[in-house]
Amino acid sequence: MIAAIALGIAFGWLQAAATSDQPRVSATDTSYLSCTTWTGKGWTAPTARSLRTPLMESPKGFRAYAEVKVLVKGGSCENTTTLYVASGADRAFRIAYAESRGGNGIRLIGWSPTADKLLAEVNLWEYETDRGFVHVPLIYDASTGQAKEILALDQSLSCHFGPNCEFEFEVEGWKTNEQLLTKISRTPVSEEYEQHFCVTKPRVFVFDLQKGTVQADRPDLKKKN
Repeated sequence: MIAAIALGIAFGWLQAAATSDQPRVSATDTSYLSCTTWTGKGWTAPTARSLRTPLMESPKGFRAYAEVKVLVKGGSCENTTTLYVASGADRAFRIAYAESRGGNGIRLIGWSPTADKLLAEVNLWEYETDRGFVHVPLIYDASTGQAKEILALDQSLSCHFGPNCEFEFEVEGWKTNEQLLTKISRTPVSEEYEQHFCVTKPRVFVFDLQKGTVQADRPDLKKKN
């Protein structure tokens, strides 16, 4: 009972980290799967659970899905996220990526225009701390059979906005086979520390995978008739 109460108190920061109406942690979303969720009045008791994403198949026949498992040990939550891929309809699935640091989850975004690279986003957070969510782009390349975290996106955005700007990014999808679209928005308001915002409304940027640079997205202007 004491462990459950302590865990419920520790989860209070998650409520503040999301919107005021609905915390991000969820019992039905692989992006933020948690052992305990907010009912609107309080936190549920820690419960082990697992959830899979829908199967995502490319025009070239590559298939992929992800699974998030949450265990409860000694009143603490432990997440494991695993990405499974298969090279064809008659091929067995194998593990392409696994994550087990603190709280974690995943969402599959889509295959590239050439249909041989899968884009996903891994979400990380720390249970029982006041740390917010970290979003990490993940690309599985069927030509190499490997999945790689794209850490350069966060680095490029931090360089673009400067050290005194607090923001949050979310991967939107592919722009080209070598470019990603990412949405930048202001982080939720927190009373835990002094915040410095420089993003007042959501903006979309293009990240170049080869150059490791970002620039504001400017849709092509429609031609006049």
